[in-house]
Amino acid sequence: MSTFHIKRGYNIPVKGEADVSGGLLEAPRPGHYTVHPLDFGDGLKPRLQVETGDSVKIGSPLFVDKAQPEVVFASPAAGKVSDIQYGPRRVIESITIQSSGDDAEQFENFRQGEIKNLARERLIEHLLSGGVWPYIRQRPFDIIASPGATPASIFVNCMDTAPLAADPEFALKDKFAEFEAGIEALQVLAANNTVHIVTNGRAKDSVFARAKGANVEQHTFTGKHPAGLVGTHISRIDPLVGGHGKVIWYLNARDVVMLGSFLLVGQYPTEKVVAVVGNGVNKRAYYRARVGQSAESIIGKNLAEGEQRIVSGNLLTGAKIQSGNALGFYDGTLTVLPEGRERHFIGWMLPGLARWTYSRAFVSAIMPGKKYAMHTNKNGEKRAFVKTGDYSKVISLDVLPDYLCKAILSEDIELMEQLGIMECSPEDFALCSYICPSKVEFTEIIKQGLDLMQAELA
Repeated sequence: MSTFHIKRGYNIPVKGEADVSGGLLEAPRPGHYTVHPLDFGDGLKPRLQVETGDSVKIGSPLFVDKAQPEVVFASPAAGKVSDIQYGPRRVIESITIQSSGDDAEQFENFRQGEIKNLARERLIEHLLSGGVWPYIRQRPFDIIASPGATPASIFVNCMDTAPLAADPEFALKDKFAEFEAGIEALQVLAANNTVHIVTNGRAKDSVFARAKGANVEQHTFTGKHPAGLVGTHISRIDPLVGGHGKVIWYLNARDVVMLGSFLLVGQYPTEKVVAVVGNGVNKRAYYRARVGQSAESIIGKNLAEGEQRIVSGNLLTGAKIQSGNALGFYDGTLTVLPEGRERHFIGWMLPGLARWTYSRAFVSAIMPGKKYAMHTNKNGEKRAFVKTGDYSKVISLDVLPDYLCKAILSEDIELMEQLGIMECSPEDFALCSYICPSKVEFTEIIKQGLDLMQAELA
């Protein structure tokens, strides 16, 4: 076991953590479930396998990827396809299933210990047909893993240091059998390469640290955010830099549980633990929900007064959604924050006892340990890109954020590669966006750069 401590980073002192004292609550069962193809990445081009009015079971194919038709995306509910929404240029935005029961497609299932003896080709085909392959993603580019590739290694991230993020140690504490089965499968998929399991060094007796295997290595990480990002783990353990054509697969603990559940039961897994957090809700707790369940069916009448923003994911990298939309496929946190549209008269002159700023512009900077109720107001508008020297203090990768972003904006492919774009992901730069006095959206620029590189390599 190896231990790493991340010195660079920043923990946002925000209020609104989920309360674990009430245990795991049951979210109401809604009448409909929704799948959003855009959750799986902008590069996905779905080809529908159903039409409005068709009957489906849990695990029935809804669509496939045109580029990789073997990658199936399955229905999280049984019933009828009640609506298919299209956006500009006929992009499929959502597929809604009106629920009417729990009929499920039945696939072959395996006992504990049998999975590791499966042939790799057979296991890949089984995961593809069952619709659970999309849980496996790859770096570079943060896309669904190619079934025809062999990864240099596989990373399983069992920690999350993002602000208000769900704690996998609590959310998945009773799912070790499924987690262990998923790790068995990943050992087969790794093809004798290493499966790296990363846990939080501050967690006492981590349930995930019990997983063992011939080519399984355990690691612990401590430190400020982004210590819990898979990009941080890859950069320290098996860097992508210098490996032309090198591919690394990754999952989080929740994804591994989904794989394991499918293999043990033989049915498409639908149970999902969601942490409802943020000072935009009155009750912050963990809920047992289902894949494709809408945000409003989980939150219910729990919204605080005023205008609230619902975010699928954490407050740094999550996506704003409407209350009727489903939580993102890869998300386990539902963050609700006040919109904060009010304006403060001569706010820049006030001492700021109840407001926080990274730049230490307010008196609150001399009160360490205090947490603040935050909102979505940026407190300013986009300005010229100013070098402050702070960006490198909050990013764990060995890159120069400002120079890399300028190379991307100028579309200098060669310089982008020299500056390390291939080991980057938008989430690695989220703190740069948060602290930026110029209000530059680093995450959007990095995504633009990765799209350029992917098109260039194609």
